[in-house]
Amino acid sequence: MPGRINGGSIPTMNSLISAFAVVLMLTCLPAGAAGPDPATQALIEQLRLDEAERPVRESPGWERPEKIVVMIPSARWGLRDELLESLGKVSDGIEIVTVTGQEFSAEQITILGEAEVILGICSPQLIRIAKNLRWLQHFGTGVDRCLLSPEAKQADFILTNSQHTAGPPIAEHVIAMLMMLTRNLQYFHHLQQEQVWQRPPDTPSPMIEISGKTMLVVGLGGIGTEVARRAAALGMRVIATRRSGREGPEFVDYVGLSDELPELAAQAHVVVNTLPLTRETTGIFGREFFAAVRQGAYFISIGRGRNTDTAELIAALKSGRLAGAGLDVTDPEPLTEGHELWTLPNVIITPHISYMTDQGFERNRIVITENLRRYINGERMLNVVDIGRGY
Repeated sequence: MPGRINGGSIPTMNSLISAFAVVLMLTCLPAGAAGPDPATQALIEQLRLDEAERPVRESPGWERPEKIVVMIPSARWGLRDELLESLGKVSDGIEIVTVTGQEFSAEQITILGEAEVILGICSPQLIRIAKNLRWLQHFGTGVDRCLLSPEAKQADFILTNSQHTAGPPIAEHVIAMLMMLTRNLQYFHHLQQEQVWQRPPDTPSPMIEISGKTMLVVGLGGIGTEVARRAAALGMRVIATRRSGREGPEFVDYVGLSDELPELAAQAHVVVNTLPLTRETTGIFGREFFAAVRQGAYFISIGRGRNTDTAELIAALKSGRLAGAGLDVTDPEPLTEGHELWTLPNVIITPHISYMTDQGFERNRIVITENLRRYINGERMLNVVDIGRGY
C-alpha cells in the first residue's frame, strides 16, 4: 500500500513524469489557446459550422499578426463598440485598427495595403488594395461579388465567411413567404387596405395545406438545411439537391445531385432556391427548369437573384405554371421602378432582408471573434471558403 505525505499519496515516478509532460504541453501552447468558451462551442454545434481540415499554422506564410484591421460597415457603426470589445478579449494584446466607410481615404488605403488580417466586407476594391492580405473574414455569407471579379483569381489568401449564422432567420423567412402564398395573404392584405370584406374570396390561386406536400430545397447547405428542418417539422416531405454528395440529415427524404434538378422539380409543390452564385448556378432557374417544374408549384428564392432568369420566371407566373413566387432576391437588384415583377398579384417581394433578425448580429459577432482567436493561435478555422468553387 503506498505511503502518504500530509494525507496524500506519495507521488510515483510515472505520475511525476506525466505531470511534467502536461505542464510542458501547456507551456508550449500559444497564448490564449484555451479554446472556445461554452457559448461559442454551443453555437458551433448548433449551426454545424465547418472546421478546416488543417490548422492555419500549417498554411504557407502564416504567422501571428502584429495588427488586425476591422472594417466597420456604416450600417453597423452603432454596434462598433460591442464588436471591438469582443475582439479585444481574444486579440491577446495585438493592435486593432478600425476603418469605416465605402470610399477609403489615402490613410485608410495605406492601412489596408499593409494589412495581413482584415475583418470586414470582401470586395474587388479591397482585394486590389490589400496586397499583403493573408486572411480575410467576410462579415456576410455570399462572396460572389468578391470572387467573380478578375482580382480574386490572382489573390492568395484565406477567406472565411459567416455562413450558417443567417440560417435560422432566412429559413423562417422562407416559411413566412410559403404560408403567405399558400393562404393568399398578400391578396387579403390588399383587400384590407381597400377596406373590402369579400366572401367567398376570389383569390388568384387555390388556398392549400402544406402538410403532406413536397418541398425541394435546391442547395442543401447551412441555410438549406435550416429550411428543410422547418418544412419537415410542418409535415412536409423534403427532397434536396447538393453538389458535394448525397449525404443529408434524417429529415430530408432524398438528396440528389445537381443534374437531377429537372427530375426533382417535377415532384415538388414548393421549390426553394438557397444556392450561392457561381458560374454554374447563374441562370440555373431558366426555361428548362420552369418547363420541368410541377404545374401549380410555388417558387421561393433567397439565394441570389442572378440564379434565376427573370423573363422566364415572369412567363411561368403569368402562364400559371407557377402558382406564385416569394422573392427576397431579384435580378436586377435592387428591382427597378416600373418592373413587371412589382405588378404581378401572385408575387411577394422583400428587399434582400431575409437574414435580418434580432439575434443575427450576436451570432455573427461570436463566429467572427472565434475565428480571430483561432487565427492568432494557428488553429483550424471556421467557414473557410473554397475560392475556386466560390462558396
